[in-house]
Amino acid sequence: MGTSKQSLLKLSAIIEQHSANQTDMPFRNMFATACYLSVIGEEQAARKQMKSLFDWLGWDNRRTYFSAILDSLSEFAPKYASEIAANQEINKIFYKVETPGSLASESIENV
Repeated sequence: MGTSKQSLLKLSAIIEQHSANQTDMPFRNMFATACYLSVIGEEQAARKQMKSLFDWLGWDNRRTYFSAILDSLSEFAPKYASEIAANQEINKIFYKVETPGSLASESIENV
């Protein structure tokens, strides 16, 4: 696609700056969920969620960086999600998407 993957170290630092009393996890989960939406083809929903998060984190002050993440989201969503340190339950969603055969075999075994 011609976009480059962005480092999320800066994003993690921004999230921590905007989080009081260790409340960074909802931001991380929101980012990872947007990545998941992108992976399953829900690009418009993914971008809207990501833009909402970036508005909260100060879009106006970081427009270039946040735009670069948005522009590369569809190409690097799984990598981004794995780097942002979301809850384990959110991360498991990506495992299920990456190994869809495992879901089919589990449902057959449970019948």
